[in-house]
Amino acid sequence: MPTRHLILPALLLLCCSPLALAQFTGPNPIPRPAPPPPRLVLIPSPAETLASPYADPCLANAAKVDFDTCYGDQFKLSDQDLNRIYRNALLAFEVDIADAQKRSDLGQLGYDSTAVADLKAAQAAWVKYRDTQCEAAGQQFQGGSIQPIVVNKCMILVTLHRIDEIRAAYQIGGRKLD
Repeated sequence: MPTRHLILPALLLLCCSPLALAQFTGPNPIPRPAPPPPRLVLIPSPAETLASPYADPCLANAAKVDFDTCYGDQFKLSDQDLNRIYRNALLAFEVDIADAQKRSDLGQLGYDSTAVADLKAAQAAWVKYRDTQCEAAGQQFQGGSIQPIVVNKCMILVTLHRIDEIRAAYQIGGRKLD
């Protein structure tokens, strides 16, 4: 047998012999680095999520309150806050419009008038969205005692988000809406 034909069987014996395989699978395998420990990812509970940006006074006083009444009252308060912030944004534009009229700045007058109309249209569309969204959230509990709680909690959260949106959009250049 020529020499080159002997190399292949020798390599096969060397690589695949039980002694060679024992190096990789036997009692003393080649040490490999330990895998990194799994990362622990904490998902906050709904209560923690609500507590982070917005405190939930009803949940905080669960032993002392009637949830239906508490969430209904909390929605009324958040709605009053929204109406105050919204009115203040409109008043700020009225001041800007009066200033533009005094200076005869027709460009600024047009911009501010359009901004007022757009804000009013956005608010009307948002009210429709809020009511539909929260009605849908409560629908899954139709006829159940938890339905009004779900609807009111939704109304509170969506209203607080709207307050943040109005502040972010209109509380600029030193303007305060509070």
